[in-house]
Amino acid sequence: MSFKEKYTWIKHWDFILIDLVCLIAAFVVAYYLRFNDLNIFNDIEWVALLAFCCCVNFFCMIMQSTYSGILKRRYYQQFQRELRLFLSQIAVLCIVFYAFKIGVNFSRVMMFTMFILYFAFSQPLKYTRKKILNNEFSHKKNEYLNTYDIPLDTNDLVCIEKRSDAWKLVGLFFKRTIDIIGGIVGCTLLIPLTGVVFALNKLNEEDDGPVFYIQDRIGQNGRKFKMLKFRSMVVDADEKLERFLEENEDVRKEFKVYRKIKNDPRVTKVGKFLRRTSLDEFPQFVNVLFGDMSLVGPRPYLVREIDDMGKYYDIIIKYKPGITGLWQISGRSDVAFEDRLEMDINYHKNHSFKRDIEILLKTIKHVIKKEGAI
Repeated sequence: MSFKEKYTWIKHWDFILIDLVCLIAAFVVAYYLRFNDLNIFNDIEWVALLAFCCCVNFFCMIMQSTYSGILKRRYYQQFQRELRLFLSQIAVLCIVFYAFKIGVNFSRVMMFTMFILYFAFSQPLKYTRKKILNNEFSHKKNEYLNTYDIPLDTNDLVCIEKRSDAWKLVGLFFKRTIDIIGGIVGCTLLIPLTGVVFALNKLNEEDDGPVFYIQDRIGQNGRKFKMLKFRSMVVDADEKLERFLEENEDVRKEFKVYRKIKNDPRVTKVGKFLRRTSLDEFPQFVNVLFGDMSLVGPRPYLVREIDDMGKYYDIIIKYKPGITGLWQISGRSDVAFEDRLEMDINYHKNHSFKRDIEILLKTIKHVIKKEGAI
């Protein structure tokens, strides 16, 4: 490895600074929550501990090259590095505390709170910073769309972004913060839910396939990612679909319009329950936590649907796909594919943080009423 490749993390000083600032802020906030006092800098022992934590953070970051190639790395890959950095810092501090018998001098509750706050503060900020830098690289493409003549049938698809960079930063920060919180909560609930689904599949003797179904979907900027779902169909569902469409003309026409089949014979008994309650989508909280998806956005399209998306493709992929969106709260399986595309364009042209919250609240209502699911 060349010197240039080994030390590329140096040019990403902005991420290093965000990390250190968030660590210091988390330390101060955790100290205040534990002792209800802000006189931390009057106590030499706590100041020394804060300095040591910063040194450990910097040391672990250098040793693991956490930010080398960060702009080229996919979000879930970067999240893995961030998690490794986070855990390594905790491990080093635990070893030092145990080796020098100084753990009793400090509050373990306060230290635990500090690390949780540090992770919660730093992840949205670093994600937002990466997002802004990536947007700068694609700025020339946006200039082309806004400067040169566009065919009349696609002119209405171009939404010229008029918000300031500061407002973009705020919006991206809050959106990613909500995604991380939702992803953590969803993944926590996913653990016992997976056990229940596994047990139900075992009780259903006619179906003995895996719990999860992993499928390639189109992500932001056209990148493919592995989307997780609870498997709701038989194991060889894709092959059976092709045969089923060939043998049934009416079903083939229905599939062409909706890209779904009502009363799909491939759906298992457990799968019908999962779909009716929308629980089959629950594993996608993992995709949200890793950064491939968001809580709200256009539903991720299948790779085979790229040609069907036509002129809409370049606009829809500007946003990260979501667990829910306008399609889910507008009828879902009762909505034709063309109407779904129009909804995703509408989301792009009128996107706001407030609207995301409204969609989330309406999604909860539709899930409770079991509207649109098949």
